Amino acid sequence: MIKIESKKKEKEKGGPEEIEICFICHKKFNINADDDSYYRQGKYPLCAYCAEFYGFYR
Repeated sequence: MIKIESKKKEKEKGGPEEIEICFICHKKFNINADDDSYYRQGKYPLCAYCAEFYGFYR
């Protein structure tokens, strides 16, 4: 019963927490959070702040 509840919570959050370090500012962040963070060119993680700030390069 507890495992089912924890899986529901993970799905509501956007998946399991995956901590990455931003390629530009070196800040730790959750790449699976529901924000603008993404992998640039498929391998360089960008946090939400840097993704928004450097968004015109997209």
